[in-house]
Amino acid sequence: MSFEIVEKSQVNREITLTIEGEALRRAETRLVEQVRKTMVVNGFRKGKVPASVVRARAGASIAEDARREVIQEVAREAISSIENLLHVGEIEVVTPRTDDGGLVARVNAEVRPEVKVGEYKGIEVKVADVVVTDEDIDSALENMRQRHAVVKPVEDRTEVQDGDVVTCTLSAPNDAASKLCHAGERTLTVGRGDLNVELEKCLVGAKVGEPVQLTAKIGDAEPVVTCVVNEIKVRVLPELDDAFALDTGDAETLDGLKTVVRERLTKEREDARKNKIDEKICEKLRESSPIDMPEMYVRARAAQAIRLQLEQITRQQIGDEYIERIVNNIRESELVEYRTDYHNEIILNAIAEAEKIEVSEEDTLKEAIKWFGNVSEDQIKRWLKTNNAAQFVGDQVKRDRALEIVRDAAVVTPMTAEEIEAEKKTAEEAEKPQG
Repeated sequence: MSFEIVEKSQVNREITLTIEGEALRRAETRLVEQVRKTMVVNGFRKGKVPASVVRARAGASIAEDARREVIQEVAREAISSIENLLHVGEIEVVTPRTDDGGLVARVNAEVRPEVKVGEYKGIEVKVADVVVTDEDIDSALENMRQRHAVVKPVEDRTEVQDGDVVTCTLSAPNDAASKLCHAGERTLTVGRGDLNVELEKCLVGAKVGEPVQLTAKIGDAEPVVTCVVNEIKVRVLPELDDAFALDTGDAETLDGLKTVVRERLTKEREDARKNKIDEKICEKLRESSPIDMPEMYVRARAAQAIRLQLEQITRQQIGDEYIERIVNNIRESELVEYRTDYHNEIILNAIAEAEKIEVSEEDTLKEAIKWFGNVSEDQIKRWLKTNNAAQFVGDQVKRDRALEIVRDAAVVTPMTAEEIEAEKKTAEEAEKPQG
């Protein structure tokens, strides 16, 4: 048995495994002897079944087991000789049978990219300053009023107006309409799009108890719904005063509520500013430290991230096959984001190593508790013992601390109004659907 390792790129290694026929035959003979000890066949004492009978009854499965065992043996030897191994793919048999009865298999492996991190202290970035205006406060207070609105029946009119909350009965939807609604009782706010904005326009002017046709041209479809308004209600907003402030539970006076809202918006925007600083710092780190990103590793890490997200939601371990199906269907646009994230990780790992950052078990546990929220500490400890989770979380803590070191040493200057507007337009363009 032998192997050959070819460097296909900075991070990719192609391993060719050559298995001689004699090695397979020896493995088969040994497995036949093992099976003989336990196989029961009428007419033969236990352990005395002839090898020919064993081969006749279980030869195919024994041959497959022998192939798998020998391939794994030589693959382990080859993989153990690769430095900085990161990820190993599936073994593929490329020549099922050679002249001497052997085979040739191939497997791809990826190694940790070499990254040379330049000067990471004193990075210059420009971000917008945190600004909270009186208009921002007024807008936030209006949103709070909307959330505290109460719905009351209308007593002085029987015709629907835009913005009313109506209880109605929908019936006889055609095929196009059935995609938008189901027949029966509904409560909707006219003009908000609970059903469809265009259909809801037909409700304006409708009278309680009288059927009205809701029709519209939506794309190529023309839904038609018969609607009977049963009751009209309106949303009544609270007065913006001390009583409202007290009702929110955030303050006792309106002035106090404005202070709370200002502090809340300031904190949110300071957090967003810090995230933007980190984003621009990482962008500059990637520019100064380009990496040939290992693709199998990217997908493996994507699987790890998806597994963590699902386990946080479901509070239970997710099977490998389910995760594999999800990862195989990841869109290229999503993989671009994963590549960027893992490019950042590799650089920050190098910085953490340079800074000799250490993480304790207590640090790891505290971080995991943040991730899972309302889960018992014992459950989190058990999770940390599975799937290499403790190292996964600990490495994240190291990267967070490395990024904090870089951020604290960065030179941050405010953006001009023109730069803010230009950055906004660039982001809007990036979010537009392609093609």
